[in-house]
Amino acid sequence: MPALTGIAATATQNPTPQPVIIFLSTSTSEPARTSEVGVITPVATNTPWIFPSGLSIEEHPLAKQPEIEPLVIYPLEALTQTEVLYKHNDEWRKPLPPNAYYSVGHGNLWVMQGKDKLEAVDGPVENGQVTAQVTRNGKVIFSKLITTPGVTSEFRVVDVYDNHWVLELAQEKVIPPNNQLVDSFFAGEIFIDGQSLNDVHGYDESYGFQTIHGRPFYCYKRDGKIGVSYDGQEIALGYDGVWHYGCCSGGALNPRMAQNVIGFFAWRGDQWYYTEIGVFDQP
Repeated sequence: MPALTGIAATATQNPTPQPVIIFLSTSTSEPARTSEVGVITPVATNTPWIFPSGLSIEEHPLAKQPEIEPLVIYPLEALTQTEVLYKHNDEWRKPLPPNAYYSVGHGNLWVMQGKDKLEAVDGPVENGQVTAQVTRNGKVIFSKLITTPGVTSEFRVVDVYDNHWVLELAQEKVIPPNNQLVDSFFAGEIFIDGQSLNDVHGYDESYGFQTIHGRPFYCYKRDGKIGVSYDGQEIALGYDGVWHYGCCSGGALNPRMAQNVIGFFAWRGDQWYYTEIGVFDQP
């Protein structure tokens, strides 16, 4: 794997502290640990961070935790819920393929890579654990023993970009025995060409993979803090939680995903946010 190239250019806005971005290698042939990055505190909607890659980050502080059934949010800005959730309405009309994303299609996952069909399938059960597998034209190319989440599918994403294939798995995890707020009851792990990003980059968890404007995007947790990675650049957002993998009524707070944008609910300490990240106004 090529060496880490160092700190990239910062966004066009200048909040405090100054954002720091780390370039990650696009290769996963050898494990490598990225260095720590600075914490970003995105500014309000009208002054989003826009990075050289074209990625825009818009953070909306909320007066309190969102309500569900129905979903109600309370923006602290002089904006309505509709103005916050549908600012980029044209982008939300461009869905991701339901066959590749469980959160979109809620079914068996598969994707075409050229003329080859990649499919996520359950393999044999060994010692009470299920084998999660990926097949290419029916031949197993990836296999891992996991502890299934039980109430939802362990297979969250099967996708491709460039010459790479991607699998995202959700597994059961230990929940703290107290009243600590948790952002998921399951642990996420993303694999690129069969190699775990958790192992490659030293993540506690990785989840929320999708492509944005055709480039790879995902959330990661390292040392208890959550950031995002876009096209090989880590951006440390410093969130304590980003709600995901919720089922039933809790699914109302799951990330919203489309081709060029993702929106999610997050918190730092007691402060909740709705954050949208995307590439807008580009062909």
